[in-house]
Amino acid sequence: MGKIPEKIDKYLIEELIAAGGMGEVYRGIHPTLKRPVILKKLTLKGNANITERFKREARILMDFRNDNIVDVQDHFVQGRTHYIVMEYIDGLSVKDLLDEQRYLDNCTTAWIALHTAIALRYAHSKGVIHRDIKPGNILISKKGDIKLADFGIASTRDPETGEDTLTTDGTTLGTPAYMAPEQFENSRTVDHRADLYSLGVMMYEMLTGLKPFPGGFTPETIRLIQKGRYKKPRRVNPAVSPALQSIINSLIKPNPKSRCRDINTVIRRLEKWLGRYREDEVRERLCMMLREDTPPPLHPKKTGLRTLIITIGTILAAAAVIGTVCLKFTGIHNRIFSPAEYGQIRLSVGADESDRFRLPQAQLFLDDGRDYPAIETGLIFIPGGRQIRSLPLVLAPGGYRLKTTYGTKVIWTSFTLDSWKVNPHTLELAIPADGTEPALLQVTMQVHDALTGWDLTEAALLEVYKDGRFTPVTVTALYSGAVYNFRMTADGYKKQEWVLKINPAERSLLFQADLEPLDH
Repeated sequence: MGKIPEKIDKYLIEELIAAGGMGEVYRGIHPTLKRPVILKKLTLKGNANITERFKREARILMDFRNDNIVDVQDHFVQGRTHYIVMEYIDGLSVKDLLDEQRYLDNCTTAWIALHTAIALRYAHSKGVIHRDIKPGNILISKKGDIKLADFGIASTRDPETGEDTLTTDGTTLGTPAYMAPEQFENSRTVDHRADLYSLGVMMYEMLTGLKPFPGGFTPETIRLIQKGRYKKPRRVNPAVSPALQSIINSLIKPNPKSRCRDINTVIRRLEKWLGRYREDEVRERLCMMLREDTPPPLHPKKTGLRTLIITIGTILAAAAVIGTVCLKFTGIHNRIFSPAEYGQIRLSVGADESDRFRLPQAQLFLDDGRDYPAIETGLIFIPGGRQIRSLPLVLAPGGYRLKTTYGTKVIWTSFTLDSWKVNPHTLELAIPADGTEPALLQVTMQVHDALTGWDLTEAALLEVYKDGRFTPVTVTALYSGAVYNFRMTADGYKKQEWVLKINPAERSLLFQADLEPLDH
């Protein structure tokens, strides 16, 4: 190794931190601010593509202003050598922390994942895909701040062509154990969902100390990643929170269409889970790990007496206002006083202007996977307007099927209802307006993940039993006035079946289904 320079440009050099075939990393001192900085030096010469990537990383980060992304302060060329000057993070990478701790607790993992997701949301909003999310690229300061670093293989789109001009078709970029299947095939065309996949892999490793798909860039590793077969986190570490495992399962999906598409959904779920703990205690726990101290166990926040009294008073006042109507028709008192045992739904049906006073007919069935018994309760509709809405209806959590008849249309909707404690929102079931339909039975579907609400319509297959076998509905002619056996399937989800009698006046059939993952 050559002699470490005393000075590079205006920066005094204190230490060589790392060196490799492509470059060197130094810790230096800013000449006027007297603060430590990081200098990245590109030593590999003669490769215009790598040089351009180095310059592009500087351009990307110099335009970024986000508390969870490492700041770039300068870029310059000295001779034929390129340099990037970045803020110095006094701490460790998540990889270093895992090397010391082997695996992390639920709170620490959620904290790191949340702030990484916030950084990704910002980068994605700027049209930048990181493509190399892994523990080594997530830095933790001694104050517990999380910083995303190393945008060296990030992709940006040309404003005129919309394409990544530095990545050629068929190129594979990234770290194999963390890469999404589509990134192996063509790293040029991946979108933000590839980063979400890598975030899920990193969460898995933080919680278990293992990678879901261990191994290098081998055919066997690629095969496992493409099939999405891995041991669930709670089977490796039973202490893993079911909620965090659910987030991981939604991210590590081999098919991008089945994967979580919205980073905001991940952020909301992580914030909700972390909301039970005090932020300063979670941060201090992480700081203690960096100091190699033994952190104490975390306990959920306690509700203050004043808050508890106000909450009880509000509930009692609301119950008094709701009165007899709610007790008789909606059962809303069950949801208020037993939120862990009941959830709430509401149905809205679109109406033409001439039919806005005609009320739909709705019947509920319990989806027990066997007999589908009818439920002796009903939805009460209020006439008027372009949307005919029902009063809210309170039910026990579980799977249900709803038959709605409106004019010549019959709609079968399968849905899963969570308790109010798990999901404090009314489940809104929307039925489209009636219309003129041909004699041929029109069959359509709207399919979602029962846990996350993500759209599975393109990934789902609806089949009908005819001539001794199930065939796709899209290639089968169906008519009103018959009995049909339908089956809906999607890779990685439990199937659903219906045996339905279609009346002669019913001309269209819409399936609205919530499918449960096989591992739920």
